[in-house]
Amino acid sequence: MSIKKLTHFMVLVMVAGQLAACQTIEGDAPQTSLSKQERLDNAIERVAVSASLRGSANAKLVALEKRYKRNSSKPAYALRYARELRKTNHLNLAATILEPFADAQDSYRGVKTEMSMIALGLGNYDSAENYAKQAVIQDPIDYEAYQNLGIALDAKEMHPEAERAFRKGLENWKGDPTTIMNNLALNLATQGFIDEAIEVLERAKALSPDRIEIERNLRIIRTLNER
Repeated sequence: MSIKKLTHFMVLVMVAGQLAACQTIEGDAPQTSLSKQERLDNAIERVAVSASLRGSANAKLVALEKRYKRNSSKPAYALRYARELRKTNHLNLAATILEPFADAQDSYRGVKTEMSMIALGLGNYDSAENYAKQAVIQDPIDYEAYQNLGIALDAKEMHPEAERAFRKGLENWKGDPTTIMNNLALNLATQGFIDEAIEVLERAKALSPDRIEIERNLRIIRTLNER
């Protein structure tokens, strides 16, 4: 695999590691005679029914949907519901619910970060970049927003800018940092900094020796180095 070809692979790995795969919500064809709110209610109902049919695995989604419906004007409830919708692959509905709150200048903390994550899952990299930038302006130590920004910039082949975002996220990271270390390493490899990429992945492997994707990426980048 050449350095040039690694760019596309890298973005796929980053998004797959950070987000659920994009999946549209199944249901009847759009009914244009219905109001926007009625169409939204119908979409929510289809998701809730689908979750109920699948059993206890999505009981949390059903509970959050009920709380959101009772408090639909409150951003905290919209954020919790949208986050669970994203995790269960209902990205379009998650975006529809959260977007009105995300577009507010002084939005609820975490809303813009979540919107950037949803946009990544939908492949809307410009939107993901925009929301992530707004999120880090709102909270300069929002490490998840920095990671989302890095992924979006890498997808747009803005690799040095993406590297800066990943490093800023890693600097402020809380908990296990191996996901963002993996992303930083892939970014470095794409830029041709193979030795440094290997060093970052080796540190990530030492922290999380059971993560298969880190071992896989380490093998790929070592192969590039040998060539």
